[in-house]
Amino acid sequence: MNKDVIYVRIDEDLKQKLDMIALEEQRSLNNLVVWILTNFIESREKDSKK
Repeated sequence: MNKDVIYVRIDEDLKQKLDMIALEEQRSLNNLVVWILTNFIESREKDSKK
């Protein structure tokens, strides 16, 4: 699977919170962000089918 690189600017506070969640879940920050975005899209797609 080809992977694209994107750059996102976020507040320092949000980054620290994401870092803490990733650490607690033993994930990389990248893996956590991909997981969050994937779940968001799946949720939207599920809601749009209703």
